[in-house]
Amino acid sequence: MVRPGGVTAISILWFVLGGLCACFGILAMVGGGFIATMLNQQGQAGSSGLAGILAGLGAALGVLFLLFAACYVVMALGLWKLKEWARIVGVVLTAIAVLLQLPGLFSTFTHFSPGRLLWSVLWIAIDCLIIVYLLKPEVKAAFQVPQIRAASA
Repeated sequence: MVRPGGVTAISILWFVLGGLCACFGILAMVGGGFIATMLNQQGQAGSSGLAGILAGLGAALGVLFLLFAACYVVMALGLWKLKEWARIVGVVLTAIAVLLQLPGLFSTFTHFSPGRLLWSVLWIAIDCLIIVYLLKPEVKAAFQVPQIRAASA
């Protein structure tokens, strides 16, 4: 079956987000090490402990971003190949992402920032559109494996 255009767009979006997460992961690892090195070179009392904490934090954050990058790329490949598991897992993970973005949305009301509010609303809207699109019957049909019937003699 032909891949719907929306599935292609979502897949490309997830490939791009995976690449961005990978870049942020590498930057977090390198940045944490860089900051730790700078603190150690200053030689102030207690700076080596803080440097170690910052280096460890940078490494942990980097690994977390690299895991997110791997998830995005695997999901994008699954959607690109019209795998049913990718559609289902994509809906579930996108719904979780919406739930995780809600506290950020609500925090913009207590410390009002128009830019943060717009950013939160934009990503929640995109995620909701992805969920609705992937649940449409015609999109579901594109992910169904065609049944090969044996010719009866």
